[in-house]
Amino acid sequence: MKIGCNYWASHAGTRMWELWDEDVVRKDLKRLRELGCELLRVFPNWRDFQPIEQIAGFRGRVRAIAMHGLDLPDTPCGRAGVDEIMIRRFRTLAEIAEENHLELVVGIVTGWMSGTLFLPPALEKLNPLTDAYSIQWQVKFVRCFVRELKTCAAIRCWELGNESNCMGVVTEPADAWNWTNAIASAIRIEDPERPVGSGMHALTPGEGLPGDSAAWTIQTQGELCDLLTAHPYPHSPSKKPSRVDTHTSIRSVFQATVETLLYSDISRKPGAVEEIGTFSPSYCAEKEKAEFIRNAMFNAWAHGAEYFLWWCAFDQSNLPFPPYEWSAWERELGFFTADMREKPVAEVFRRFREFLDGLPSRKLPPFRRDAICLLPMEQDFDHILSNAWSAFVLAKQSGFDIRFQYGRENPQDAELYLLPGLRGASGLYRTQIHALLEKVKNGATLYLSLDDGSLSPFTEVFGVESGGREARTAPARVRFQNGLYEIQSPFRLILRTLNAEVLATEENGNPVFTRARFGKGEIYFLSLPLECSLAEKPGAFHLKTETPWRNFYRAFSQKILSKRLLRIDDPLLTLTEHPDPSDPDRCRCVAVNNSPTPVDPEFRIHPGWKIESGLQEIAPFSGILLTLSREKKSE
Repeated sequence: MKIGCNYWASHAGTRMWELWDEDVVRKDLKRLRELGCELLRVFPNWRDFQPIEQIAGFRGRVRAIAMHGLDLPDTPCGRAGVDEIMIRRFRTLAEIAEENHLELVVGIVTGWMSGTLFLPPALEKLNPLTDAYSIQWQVKFVRCFVRELKTCAAIRCWELGNESNCMGVVTEPADAWNWTNAIASAIRIEDPERPVGSGMHALTPGEGLPGDSAAWTIQTQGELCDLLTAHPYPHSPSKKPSRVDTHTSIRSVFQATVETLLYSDISRKPGAVEEIGTFSPSYCAEKEKAEFIRNAMFNAWAHGAEYFLWWCAFDQSNLPFPPYEWSAWERELGFFTADMREKPVAEVFRRFREFLDGLPSRKLPPFRRDAICLLPMEQDFDHILSNAWSAFVLAKQSGFDIRFQYGRENPQDAELYLLPGLRGASGLYRTQIHALLEKVKNGATLYLSLDDGSLSPFTEVFGVESGGREARTAPARVRFQNGLYEIQSPFRLILRTLNAEVLATEENGNPVFTRARFGKGEIYFLSLPLECSLAEKPGAFHLKTETPWRNFYRAFSQKILSKRLLRIDDPLLTLTEHPDPSDPDRCRCVAVNNSPTPVDPEFRIHPGWKIESGLQEIAPFSGILLTLSREKKSE
């Protein structure tokens, strides 16, 4: 996993290209390299690089497109409306990066940045995502930019832009597809060798059909791009489940991992943590910021993120223009203060780079996935993220790992399937549910929790029948394994058991959690939306006074847990196993302490295996790499 940050020059922020200062840039990149950065994400401000303007004549008719008040030069850059001075400045940036052994991720169409639009004057009144004329000029810009700069060795990959779906309103999935295809294709025409990243903000799974509410989908970006990019900020106003717990809670330190895996699993493309930060100092102080980012980095690394980039390099609290004038979020986000004092988060990156450099190999083998988490249709963005995030954390705390799958696809092969928070009448199509039941018949286990969804078939599969539904006026109070659990739910499903075993009931005896045999497998049915309920419950996953919610997941996961090489009872210490593809008798394991106190782990080791190296006390919000090997049988 490469580590680094998003970069705007320390003296000018988003105006670095018009206020270009090569000496400042040289000092900036030297500081970032000394800090341990390997990768920078950089942004050619669209307004600066393609500063085209309309020249109007009689009654406002456009007579010409000009640049800086003059006709477009008759050069390759000029005909594309691209300022050659800016191209030279960017080439200088790339050369300085190469001198400092820094690679670059280049977000080409940077028309949106930190809450401000930066559109060329000629295109300001047009929707850049749907207007054909605007897209025409964007393609000209992209092709020129890539053609002129593709020889720069520091460039690792291109991106469409920065959160380009924020540049304008798109209501139809086809428009999002068309814009993405136009920009990605323009890049590949000029440079077919380098990968193209997405750079998008807040994607959701979707079918991409006319009239769908989700225009910008994970599937579209995966179809047209080579890399998907998560921008996970705790307490983001656009992500409801992110606003619940503190930055250093286990929920928050796994946000980057969950979003990255959600993108990469559903798109079937690699994923990266491309922007991560903490907004203003009123969200958390420097101490908590450092603890949060160290923990988040260990988790992202263990779960296979391609790279991990902090937002951003330098504080911009002294800049008197938008977006810094407007937004408290955008002023104090750097490794360094405005007067170049280093913050604690900078030392975290330096130490993490040292940790990575000290490993026998920088690249871990893929981590073991034990189960498929099916995210059904008929869920909005918050429901999808809530169900995915809660299911992921519950699985981690139980001791196993999940892979996400969405939509109409038949389920991939697995021993265990999770289907959290079924909603609506069409959450599962007939073909999909029957394919899933066939897996269970052949020996798999299925767990399903119900939101307001409908199930068909039902009675013959789950071993229960419905005596009716009624709206709830208070949370369900559930008796389970000698504990009392409160779960928010829109309705009560009155159940009568036929051939199912009752695992949990409400206080009035109504069954809510059941187990039934189905062929060679088992089906666990929870008539309550556990995952969405926990997504809104502060402290659900980390408070010692909280009920042990993972017990619900441990009830149906014993078969796969018995095959794990390492297990532990501490819900704040999480594990990933990385089998060595070249040696079946060796396995790497990452243990991460997602808590504020040191942990001296007491692992339960699978019979026939031993910890060969790496065992030590794990510092708060940190991790260790263990090597496991199979014990040799005595003669």
